[in-house]
Amino acid sequence: MKHIVVRERIQKLLVVAVFTLTATALAEAPAPSVADTRNAPNVAIPALPFPDNPDPGACGIPTPWGTSETARLSGTYEGELVEPMVNLYDSHARREITGSAPTGTEVVVMFSQSNPVLNYYLVKTVGPGPTQEGWVPAPFLEFGE
Repeated sequence: MKHIVVRERIQKLLVVAVFTLTATALAEAPAPSVADTRNAPNVAIPALPFPDNPDPGACGIPTPWGTSETARLSGTYEGELVEPMVNLYDSHARREITGSAPTGTEVVVMFSQSNPVLNYYLVKTVGPGPTQEGWVPAPFLEFGE
């Protein structure tokens, strides 16, 4: 029972942290190389070229990444460029696109979320201009190059 209470408290703290980080990013204007879709009417969430999590409620708890290692967004899947502009989402449930950045954009990973089918990472773009922040599916993120 104590384990469940602790887990619920951790979940609430993580939700507050993610909300705060996302709200901060949303308050900044996007860089010229970043597409801002937050105010666009009726932006459709595109289908992913790989399996997504069938039940977002069964997904894991986000955990801090814990390293300052950078990564790059990559819209390539199975050797084919499928997303030249990689979408960043409000969460692993992908209810809203919070922004997008070109394939190859350098990012810092802040949180990871291990899920039954598809893992996600909360990332923040690096470089000149205002930053973008959002969740990206694991296949669209490349580490160490």
